[in-house]
Amino acid sequence: MLYFVPTPIWNKEDITLRAIRLLKEINILICEDTRTAKKLLSMYDISTTWKDFFSITSFTSQGKLEFYAKLLQENDAIVISEAGTPWLSDPWKSLIQLCNENQIKFSVLPGANALIPSIVAAGFDTTQFTFIWFLPQKKWRQTALKDMLNRKIPTFFYESVHRMPKLLEELKSLNFGWKIFIAREISKVFEQFFTWSLAECEEFIKSWKIVIKGEFVVGISL
Repeated sequence: MLYFVPTPIWNKEDITLRAIRLLKEINILICEDTRTAKKLLSMYDISTTWKDFFSITSFTSQGKLEFYAKLLQENDAIVISEAGTPWLSDPWKSLIQLCNENQIKFSVLPGANALIPSIVAAGFDTTQFTFIWFLPQKKWRQTALKDMLNRKIPTFFYESVHRMPKLLEELKSLNFGWKIFIAREISKVFEQFFTWSLAECEEFIKSWKIVIKGEFVVGISL
């Protein structure tokens, strides 16, 4: 069985008892960075001396797929990301595909991520909503924003701190006149949630009531 195990975004208490048990019991660990994985285990006093660490890129390398497929068919293993739930984006998506193509059993544990707290905190009507991961950085960015505004349902996405001012200017140029939600530093000491108009958002940032630092989740509602 391959277990996809969420890890805390920041607060070490944001991990399930089942996740800790599996991290103690299973010796094969697939991760983004071995050093980060070892730090995580040390937070919970879990020994790393008998663990076998593998890079996620190894499991998505075409030349070794047969070897790793056999490894996962014969052994239990755990997948963890740097923080939060390993999901949706490459290379984790490729690992799910590997399991499906080779009849490898897997389980995805519930746990820490930035999206679900943001959806709850936004206060939007989320009977339906869209999540689009990150906006394109350059090419197709304007098209993506226009498509988002045409959907008529709340849309959530992650945004780099460096592109937040640009995002506000882009929404302004598209005559965005509805509500915007911003979550910053979820689960951390300086966690913030705000739902405002675009003008209020700009004013809050200018007055430093919300700081352009850290990790952001953005939601817009029409």
